[in-house]
Amino acid sequence: GQAWTRADAIGGAAGVTAEEMAALLGMGDYGYSAWERGARTPGGPALKLLALIATDPIKMIAALRKA
Repeated sequence: GQAWTRADAIGGAAGVTAEEMAALLGMGDYGYSAWERGARTPGGPALKLLALIATDPIKMIAALRKA
């Protein structure tokens, strides 16, 4: 599926909570959880960033933590 449909799996693969994923993406917990529930879909830069993170969640999240 698309990256946003797997937002929870992306974070889960790297051992990251939803709250930390939201922070790493520069957004609020509520908005991120809406993606996880499928209530909203990311677009633009957020969608591209999720797709990039999905390529190698552990490595990409480690890079975001350093940013």
